[in-house]
Amino acid sequence: MMMIRKIRSRLGTSAPTHPDSPAQRWRKGGLLGLSLVALTVGLIPLNPAPASARNNDYNRCAAELLDRQLSPETVALACASALRPEELSECVVEINSRTDILAEDALTRCQQVRRPLELATCVVEISDGSTEGEAPLILDFCRRSLLPAEFSECVVGLQNQIDLVTSQAMSVCIDTRDRVGSPLPNFIPGREPPAPTRPSPNLPST
Repeated sequence: MMMIRKIRSRLGTSAPTHPDSPAQRWRKGGLLGLSLVALTVGLIPLNPAPASARNNDYNRCAAELLDRQLSPETVALACASALRPEELSECVVEINSRTDILAEDALTRCQQVRRPLELATCVVEISDGSTEGEAPLILDFCRRSLLPAEFSECVVGLQNQIDLVTSQAMSVCIDTRDRVGSPLPNFIPGREPPAPTRPSPNLPST
């Protein structure tokens, strides 16, 4: 812009010309061209990120976790050890931005599960209908669940129809949906099991 002002000042101090003269038209065209060049240069970023960096999952993981005010050492270890670094950082960002859970706590839990995105969904969906201060407990229940997405559906669905506090609904859903083995008994109540048969003794031959 300073260059344009200097050119304008020099052109303005030259001898007057007719408005429609070739010299005047040349001056107007030159100023317009310089203005367009200056505008174009201003729109170009000084340090554009290369395409390889934008498509790098580890780059995205580190950038998003650093935005959560985590230390560089913590971010480096977390992203380098993650199987899917982009899912790890997305899990932390989702939980930290939509609940009152600290980024450090969210990162620890997101690193402990096989489905970090489902963990984030579980925590956010249950927290939306809970009272303030329950988010840490919700985070722990979602981490313990083998199927976090289905667990959150169970909790939210029960609370929509039954007068249950969040901790009660989570306790019921964690006990039923994540129980190992068949929930049905393998015997019929009230009926005694058959007595074991004893092998017949070997009688001496006569």
